[in-house]
Amino acid sequence: NKETGKPEIVDVPIPEIQEGEILFKPMACGVCGSDVIDWNINGPGSFGHEPAGIVVKVGKNVKNVKEGDRIFVHHRVPNPDCRFFRRGHGTVCPEYPQYGFIPSAYAEFTRVTERHVRLDLIHLPDHISFEVGALIEPMATMWRLMSRAGLQGGDTVLVIGAGALGLSAVQVAQRFGATMVINSDYNDWKLEYSKALGADFTINRGKHTLDEIKEIIRESNEGRLADVVVVIPPRIKALEEGIELTEKGGVVSQFGPTGPGEVLTIDPNYFFFREITYAASYSSTPNETKMVADFIFKGKLKVKHLITHHYTLDQIMEALALKKKAEDSLKIMVHPHPDEYFGSNPKDYGPYSFGD
Repeated sequence: NKETGKPEIVDVPIPEIQEGEILFKPMACGVCGSDVIDWNINGPGSFGHEPAGIVVKVGKNVKNVKEGDRIFVHHRVPNPDCRFFRRGHGTVCPEYPQYGFIPSAYAEFTRVTERHVRLDLIHLPDHISFEVGALIEPMATMWRLMSRAGLQGGDTVLVIGAGALGLSAVQVAQRFGATMVINSDYNDWKLEYSKALGADFTINRGKHTLDEIKEIIRESNEGRLADVVVVIPPRIKALEEGIELTEKGGVVSQFGPTGPGEVLTIDPNYFFFREITYAASYSSTPNETKMVADFIFKGKLKVKHLITHHYTLDQIMEALALKKKAEDSLKIMVHPHPDEYFGSNPKDYGPYSFGD
């Protein structure tokens, strides 16, 4: 709601689809940090963009999916003929912002537009649950981030932030061939999760000065800082510290957007004489979703362990409030059809143990 700046639940008719579209029944939809950024609420509009679910109806021109299929579908897709996409920058394609879910993926039913059906729809194997399928989208953003950073085999990677995206980045860095993956955060329980998911070691930022962190990294890394530093938190301080923790010839990569008017002040010579590269990475494209889906389906990325909370659609306000608090959760899932999926209150389902 633009006037109140707060989300609302509204009743709308089940949307009618066009010839190249599908009617989609979201069974699980991840809550993204962008859903709770105050300045990102510019309604009236809708949000919820990490779903997996069931195809309910298909338009007569749809050939790649049928009623009853279990699928993941991406919320934004570049035009494959776009110059930006051909150059590897599909997320800045002028058509990329066109939202693929009408009205939303936080809904009992939603319409998926033609280009999204045609270009970035993935069938889920029977052994993949809906909530795992929903995690293709956030994991794909981390895959693109590592690609944009030019991560090479043998690199040392520092991931700043141990939320669901940070823990995804830890795993993706390993798949890219990083020799050492370090994860920093202020939250001890999240850092323990990170170790279980494969981080070589972790650093609690709240217990060390920046100079101490530099020494910790150098002592473990043959006297060097990190070759690639991934900054997940959308804060200027995190970016500033990430730059200082980047080795000569390295890359600092920004994922989260900072607030309007926030400015990063840097000395160009600090980058120049150290040949440090600054690489921003926004969202993902079909290239990354298909790559990540394959890894997830083969069990090579541990995604279900990122899920800590489950809510029904009626409980969406609670889910958003928990996400905004941040320190008490990792990935939160919203289930528009919980009775079909669980047969009980989703709050009783999860988190998963690492023995699963």
